[in-house]
Amino acid sequence: MLIAFVSYSATAAIAAPSCVAPQSVASFVQPIPSLSKAFKANNPIRIVAFGSSSTEGRGASSRDKAYPARLQAVLNAGFEEPRFEVVNRGRSGELATHMLARIERDVLQLDPVLVIWQTGVNDAIRKVDPTAFRDTVEAGLALMRQRGIDVILLDQQFFPGSVKVAGYQTYLELLREIGAAHGVPVFRRYELMKHLVDSEQFSIDELLASDRFHMNDVTYDCLGSVLAGAISASLED
Repeated sequence: MLIAFVSYSATAAIAAPSCVAPQSVASFVQPIPSLSKAFKANNPIRIVAFGSSSTEGRGASSRDKAYPARLQAVLNAGFEEPRFEVVNRGRSGELATHMLARIERDVLQLDPVLVIWQTGVNDAIRKVDPTAFRDTVEAGLALMRQRGIDVILLDQQFFPGSVKVAGYQTYLELLREIGAAHGVPVFRRYELMKHLVDSEQFSIDELLASDRFHMNDVTYDCLGSVLAGAISASLED
């Protein structure tokens, strides 16, 4: 089953192409309980987007084109009252260990309901030991879940050079294993981007910045829209 998502600004539709995502990407099997509870209680919802350059918005034409800003806009456009705040805590080039070191300041002190943790790509490229990576991610998950914070893991991007990165697929599988072991949803960004190319909705050049590694406005918009759809669907369960 394929699901189409059209992007919206906080106030009106924009002239951006829709992207059609497979059901395996556009929905979560695992529940997001704290988020659902806050939503049903009509509470404001703070989400922290935590990660490296893909979260910070490297390759986007401006910060409001990065996926966290698009996620906030699409979520708020889908409901009668703007209730979602997405805080961008991305920092380019970071490994999972760097993120763990700043998790208290950049995540826990903000008291979010949900954290979207994008990680893995820099660790794979720099050949960090997979076991050490897993230990780091699990330590971060434990800190957040002890506070009752829901987490969505966001895996790596699809780019032409990924086939030359030894262990890149291992890291994709590892994040899914971690998610399954801890009941944490994993948003399959790699699968989404590969599907967009394989289904000929976009060419790879239309999805990447000039460095052919970081995403661009089109991909950030698509990611924000599909992720918003998956989160919204979980609230309806």
